[in-house]
Amino acid sequence: MPVYAGGKFPLSTYLAAEVRSMLADSERWRKLPEQVADWLAIQSEKSVLPKAGDLLVETFPRGNRHYMVAYPFEGRLAHQTLGMLLTRRLERAGAHPLGFVATDYALAIWAHSDMGALFRSGELPLSALFDEDMLGDDLDAWLAESWLLKRTFRACAVIAGLIEKRHPGQEKTGRQVTVSADLIYDVLRTHDPDHILLRATRADAAAGLLDVSRLADMLSRIRGRIMHKDLDRISPLAVPVMLEIGKERVKGDADEMLLSEVEEDLVHEAMGD
Repeated sequence: MPVYAGGKFPLSTYLAAEVRSMLADSERWRKLPEQVADWLAIQSEKSVLPKAGDLLVETFPRGNRHYMVAYPFEGRLAHQTLGMLLTRRLERAGAHPLGFVATDYALAIWAHSDMGALFRSGELPLSALFDEDMLGDDLDAWLAESWLLKRTFRACAVIAGLIEKRHPGQEKTGRQVTVSADLIYDVLRTHDPDHILLRATRADAAAGLLDVSRLADMLSRIRGRIMHKDLDRISPLAVPVMLEIGKERVKGDADEMLLSEVEEDLVHEAMGD
């Protein structure tokens, strides 16, 4: 049965490149709505707008937390994978990351420690934080600890016929299928780690859930082209991704009003009102 998955399509590479190009060229802002052009102009005053091939990383404090916002413009899937890998590296550096959120355009990480101070002092250079080697051991270690591979293996096992979901008179529940798939996955990983189904699982996860190839292209593109702005407050460009923090918990009219108040506070703070 065909299933529409339009909402899961990632931001295309062509659209992402065009957005980066548009942000870097102030002459093209005249074609944008007036409010958007004003927003970008204020961003250039309060912080900076990256060139088409650069990566902008902003750090700033807010409340009792410290934030880092990066703008790769590579799509939500690639950003979610990047967020998981960056938080692992920040944890090893002693930044004590607390969480992250990702959109199609940006990635925000918040932590107990001042990440901007780590970058300024050279204790954790941004070039090392965004090094391409994160797609090696870090990625393998994270995948081994996460549920992503088991989730993907379940689909591979069903397609391969290892697990029958619907056998006449013996239909399995979703939980039963998951338990069976997890058992088979653990056995294969222990005794035959190069099994064809495990290879297919890793390939499917890399393409469909992680967007690893696109992340690799991005890390290669920004090598030596990372711009760091250490700010004393949130920037206008960071407002949309910051509003994603905790957004999934919004329920009911009262919480919608609370979210609107938070949005208004963030905008006033970013604009310097």
